[in-house]
Amino acid sequence: MKLTVLGGGGVRAPYLARTLALQATDLALTEICLMDSNEEKLTIYGGLAQAIVEKINPRVTICLTTDPNIALKDANYVITTLRVGGDSGRVFDERLAQKYNILGQETTGIGGFAMSLRSIPVLKQYLELARQVSAKDVLFFNFTNPSGLVTQALINAGYDNVYGICDGPASFMREMAHLLNVDVMRFSATCYGLNHLSFYRDFTVDAQDVTEQVLSHQQLFKETEMKLFDRATIDFLKQELPNEYLYFYFNHHAIIHSISRHGYARGELIQDINMRMLADLKQHHAASIEERFAIFSTYLLERENSYFAIESNGRRDNHYNALNLEAFLAAPDTGGYSGIALNIIRGLQKKTAWPMTILVKNNDSIRGLQPDDVIEITCDMRDGQIIPRRVEEMPDYQMHIIKTIKHFENLTIHAIENRCKQSAIRALMIHPLINDFAVATQILDELLNEYQDYTGEWR
Repeated sequence: MKLTVLGGGGVRAPYLARTLALQATDLALTEICLMDSNEEKLTIYGGLAQAIVEKINPRVTICLTTDPNIALKDANYVITTLRVGGDSGRVFDERLAQKYNILGQETTGIGGFAMSLRSIPVLKQYLELARQVSAKDVLFFNFTNPSGLVTQALINAGYDNVYGICDGPASFMREMAHLLNVDVMRFSATCYGLNHLSFYRDFTVDAQDVTEQVLSHQQLFKETEMKLFDRATIDFLKQELPNEYLYFYFNHHAIIHSISRHGYARGELIQDINMRMLADLKQHHAASIEERFAIFSTYLLERENSYFAIESNGRRDNHYNALNLEAFLAAPDTGGYSGIALNIIRGLQKKTAWPMTILVKNNDSIRGLQPDDVIEITCDMRDGQIIPRRVEEMPDYQMHIIKTIKHFENLTIHAIENRCKQSAIRALMIHPLINDFAVATQILDELLNEYQDYTGEWR
């Protein structure tokens, strides 16, 4: 079977390749195709990925291409990890947000809105092409941000073969298991809500409730992403733990101040790191795979250790260590977003699979939302079926913010589909990180002017 990655020339391609190569035989994957519209990045990062696959599992065929027809031809599975507009688009969005003194983070608020303008039209073209050239039962796993909003738009457009994925909840589960000193396979929790707007409850180890042990653990606010929050926040949420991106909602004034003090947001930092990394790797294009990976790993370490640094003003310190190629190949594979996609495949193939948080239609999982609303929910895998867990009741705040942001998502999708300024302004007005008519009107005009190649003319 063939698995294609759209956006396969991204910085994380080597990590994605390792996971795919390690699990390919078990999942009957015989071909991996990395496709990217940026030929230079595909050659450099895709080239690293190709070498890694060949070292781990030489029986797997791996191809690099800039042609979506080749990439999608006969594909059984497709992972989408696009950054339409590149780093420069992200920087433009963040600077525009700073101009109006609001947050421009790329997965929520005006940043998520702007990225949707660019991403949704492009992804729909790829899915339409897949209908023509891919396997009839092809499955898509969308990791393109904002993942929840984009996945909702694709499903609304009739592409029911799409699952949304995010590696945040899986990473959080590993942190919690480490906190309790148990294997992650023994630990479970229920995640519910929307992508980057979710909450955790019902913590168990070996099916025994450990919620009190988790909430009272002395290191909860020191060794996990909960260091962004405090005990008062958890009390406010009625003893549920928030996804780390709730930090943007709870502390947006402090974040805006921190960005202003630094003079830039994360997008500019990432753009600078990526430019230096690309230039360094280009200069050493003839070096060995070991030398090129060492260069790559050094810059990736700089990226990872900067995660949330500006926004949290240092509260979420990260201390990762660079790996050489030998250590990288020998290190335990946590999977990342590709691991989530592969676990879904494993579950559908009726192989051993563990619970996984996925973006799927609500149906009747969360009371108060519409059946077709795409939600982020922990799903169990049984007999080739994906079974979302049910959340019968939730605290008032959680219900309010989830319904508000889902309304924002639906209005945004309507605006993009119909090129309707009025719907877009309504979407921006109800989002708690914007909610200003003059700002919404002006910022929409600037975005439509900047991204006209993607959006076309709106009315």
